[in-house]
Amino acid sequence: MRKDLVLEFWDKSKYLDIKNKEYKNYVNKTIDGKLKEDYYNEDITTNSLINKNKKIKAIIVAKQDGIVAGIDETSAFLRKNKINAIEKSKDGDKVKNNDPILELYGNARKILAYERTLLNLLQRMSGIATLAYNTNELTKNSCFISGTRKTLFSLTDKKAVSVGGGLTHRLNLSGFILIKDNHLKLLNDGIDKALKLANKNKKTKYVEIEAKNEKEALEAAETIFSLNSNKLFAIMFDNMKPIQIKNSIKKINHIINGNSINTKKNNGKKLNNKLLFEASGGINEKNISGYSETGVDVISLGSLTHSVKSFDLSLEIL
Repeated sequence: MRKDLVLEFWDKSKYLDIKNKEYKNYVNKTIDGKLKEDYYNEDITTNSLINKNKKIKAIIVAKQDGIVAGIDETSAFLRKNKINAIEKSKDGDKVKNNDPILELYGNARKILAYERTLLNLLQRMSGIATLAYNTNELTKNSCFISGTRKTLFSLTDKKAVSVGGGLTHRLNLSGFILIKDNHLKLLNDGIDKALKLANKNKKTKYVEIEAKNEKEALEAAETIFSLNSNKLFAIMFDNMKPIQIKNSIKKINHIINGNSINTKKNNGKKLNNKLLFEASGGINEKNISGYSETGVDVISLGSLTHSVKSFDLSLEIL
């Protein structure tokens, strides 16, 4: 039950399918934009040396071990532009050095003009997917991991995290209500007021609030449990140490079990299914194991996308 609630709250990967028109349009627009930046129609080298009607076969191969991502997006773009694309690997596959990823056949000038842009997409997405997979392994299945909105290419970065086994979190600002420190400052640190205002919004059933210390977390929990709401809530422990998060969750569970003066004892079980926990802020593969043992449902890491190392791939003419 709780796992299903976590997925419902933080996983929007179903929207990141190349068959989804909105996502497909985003991918095409992103690739087209990068190609225009590269002046791909004015490839002076290729246009000077290669006959405009020449056809070639090429293959993209892995130059390291890891998880590949971006194959669906690249294949769809190539086919749209009349380049035959044969997938030798699937998104999410574990590949090894020299494994084939994608075979191409078509106009030589097009393939060479597209080469760098498409490799950049595949390398970034595969790098993110590989990092997400490796980071997820460190939690030993004790909780989920998630990306953040600290992305360079919002939706393809999110898709890559998902391919690597992570959750997407919000895809954009409309995803759900997320009350952050600046919102609270504008309300004079009014956690109670912020949650009550959010509870009145009928456009979403999901509300999350940041807490930077135990006091704020407990105040948020007390307010959430007093709302008698049908919404699903989450508390994000932001930039808190594992021991602080663990102690906060222990005290919140004390509230859930009916030991707060503001919470009716017979509501405990019901309330336990309306509040989830997230850890975020300064978490990476070096310290994630400590956070995974705190009792949180999900750990979000900006490092999955804002400082990822590109996956090594190469396009070779056959």
